[in-house]
Amino acid sequence: MDTIQVLDKKFKVLIPEAEVLRRIKEVAEQLNKDLAGKNPIFLAVLNGAFVFAADLMRCITIPSEISFVKLASYQGTTTTGKVKEVLGINEDLTGRTVVIVEDIVESGLTIRRMMESLGTRNPESVHVCTLLLKPDRLKEDCDVEYVAFRIPNAFVVGYGLDYDQQGRNLRDIYSLVTDDEQPKTENMRNIVIFGAPGSGKGTQSDLIIQKYGLNHISTGDVLRAEIKNGTELGKIAKQYIDDGMLVPDTLIVDMLAKVYDSFGAAHKGVIFDGFPRTVNQAEELKKMLAARGHKVAAMIELNVPEDELMTRLLKRGLESGRSDDNEETIKKRLGVYHSQTSPLIEWYEREGVRHQINGLGELDRIFADICSVIDQL
Repeated sequence: MDTIQVLDKKFKVLIPEAEVLRRIKEVAEQLNKDLAGKNPIFLAVLNGAFVFAADLMRCITIPSEISFVKLASYQGTTTTGKVKEVLGINEDLTGRTVVIVEDIVESGLTIRRMMESLGTRNPESVHVCTLLLKPDRLKEDCDVEYVAFRIPNAFVVGYGLDYDQQGRNLRDIYSLVTDDEQPKTENMRNIVIFGAPGSGKGTQSDLIIQKYGLNHISTGDVLRAEIKNGTELGKIAKQYIDDGMLVPDTLIVDMLAKVYDSFGAAHKGVIFDGFPRTVNQAEELKKMLAARGHKVAAMIELNVPEDELMTRLLKRGLESGRSDDNEETIKKRLGVYHSQTSPLIEWYEREGVRHQINGLGELDRIFADICSVIDQL
């Protein structure tokens, strides 16, 4: 489930932009057919309908005019039940065909107020066109002839609609995430696992995933997939790489966030593999998770003496034929690891989530020690 944060509320995608545009085109085609030869005037209700009205008018092919009125009935996520006219109608509507353009018809109070105002101006006919309609919430008997979408009783934001003036710029339409849809963060275990090359980090990660049902995010895999699939993020990342530059941390986090959100709102947690590697990356990851009401529950650090790491990696090189598992290259890799992770380990220590595990010994004993940490989260 794709979710976003607007002020203090979480919202999920209800109607993607592509579907919105498709339906607007269909509604416009019906208006073009029904009102041909009428030279209608469209009255868009501000603020919410401005995006809808703009896209609708681009699909209107018959001679027509547009004007704007402003009424208010919302405060926060609830309707006040009262409609106040802020900006009136200045055009002469005598004998005109009028189309009221609304972002959403819920109670019908706004439409009734509009009808009352228009009735004194002697139009030939008045029609109502709305992006969204909540049939179950109608309090007034009003004829809404042109409807792009009928939606359930949920508070929505995006595509011109707002939550306390925020979110109008969102391209999709989102609905409020209810309490029963909120992730159960007390059962969520997001884990960052640290370990030098040869520490057994990959093996232990696989065991953790198998036992606890966690998801896995590998920075390298995500980056390669975005580039291979030619996504917008992947294209930007490839440009940095082609120019011989490092991919910015914020871009990496955007990619990780995309994968993270794909797991849904109530997933059990994620093991982050290969990320973060710097304090700045850790801070960016913290911000990304916090925006979703989540956090890193534990940083698990596998400690293995360097001579043992060297022995393991040299053995692996002999068994696998990996050319980079030679003594000179291994020393360089270990040096880079220690220089990069030392400040990061201190950062997680200050965060209060660092857990040190003795990575030397039997595999089962090491895993049992890790489990004792996870079981307490």
